Amino acid sequence: MARGAWSQGARLEAAAVRVERQLHRDGVIEARRFAVRTEARAIVVAALAFGVGLAGGALGFWGRAAPVWEGASVGAAGIVVAASVTLAAASVSYRLAARDPRQAWLMGVAHSRRRWMTAALAISLAAVFAMVQWVLFHAASLIWPGAAVDTMTATMIVAVVAGGCGYTAFTLAAHVTATRLVLLLFAVVATGFTVSVATTQDDEWYRLNFSELGGRGGVTSAVFNVTLILAGGVTALLAMYLLTSLEAWARTESRVTRTRALIVYVVFLVLAACFIGAALVPVTFSQLGHNIFAIGMAIVFGGFLLGLRWVLPCLRWPIIALAFAVAAGIFFSASLFWIGYYTLATHEMVCAGLVVGWLLLFTRTLAAAGRADAAAADTDAAA
Repeated sequence: MARGAWSQGARLEAAAVRVERQLHRDGVIEARRFAVRTEARAIVVAALAFGVGLAGGALGFWGRAAPVWEGASVGAAGIVVAASVTLAAASVSYRLAARDPRQAWLMGVAHSRRRWMTAALAISLAAVFAMVQWVLFHAASLIWPGAAVDTMTATMIVAVVAGGCGYTAFTLAAHVTATRLVLLLFAVVATGFTVSVATTQDDEWYRLNFSELGGRGGVTSAVFNVTLILAGGVTALLAMYLLTSLEAWARTESRVTRTRALIVYVVFLVLAACFIGAALVPVTFSQLGHNIFAIGMAIVFGGFLLGLRWVLPCLRWPIIALAFAVAAGIFFSASLFWIGYYTLATHEMVCAGLVVGWLLLFTRTLAAAGRADAAAADTDAAA
């Protein structure tokens, strides 16, 4: 009787292992198919965007020489096309991303939250692509002042911009990860601040801090504050991806509890709120209110770095040590500011570089841990 029961249990266990291995194999195959389909769709999107750009450029510049910059120019058309095409392509691609087995968790996200996630990603990408075009065409106008091109050349430039933005936006939005969101956050801040600096009328702003750009009024202030709002949106999206990564890791790592994962989630939501708060309360409106958000952001992130050893004790010592090193680097930079060696703007740039570098390594560490634990679980199941 016992032997029969044991044999029945062994058969059931073997059947379960076979089913799990088949599901894993099917998931890998489906992920590869999704990648191939995404590439094919991106090519189709690029072709359609190229055609739209071609038609729009021909209609807009027919029968006249088009200036490269200023007024109804090739640059203006390129910026509008880059933003609109990127917005549409990224929105469609991110909605399809849930079909990827590696991103299947998106199917469980509430519809309202999913729409917000799509909007945050697509608008941020559109803003980055538009500002990159602004920088490129503005640079061209400085190299060739007053330059103009014929209808065919202007049309082809707009079409190439549309096709390139469509392809790139579609492929980027189809494979979003926490690490790529950190890069997107850096791109949003870098391009937004670059345009703000290039358009400001105050040549002495750098003697104070970056926040001065948000209180000067005009285009400079609008670009700077919108950049902070977009940075807040990307940071909130990053918080969701970090929570998902930690929840996946928790299946094989008992020390990653729900409470610890929520602490990380809340920290990044607070950082997102500080970004948005600093934009909504510029220094010219309330110096105190703006400083509460700006300094609060530094305190929250600094506390997270110093407490990482207790928040995520399962992390390896190098990333923990690097967190302490980054916190020490921020404190050292602040000390140089306090003694007058650094301006506040320089201190802010140093801190931004340290933070982005650490976030890239932190998100890559979480991704590597998740992959390693998933592979270990598959090996155990196969054995």
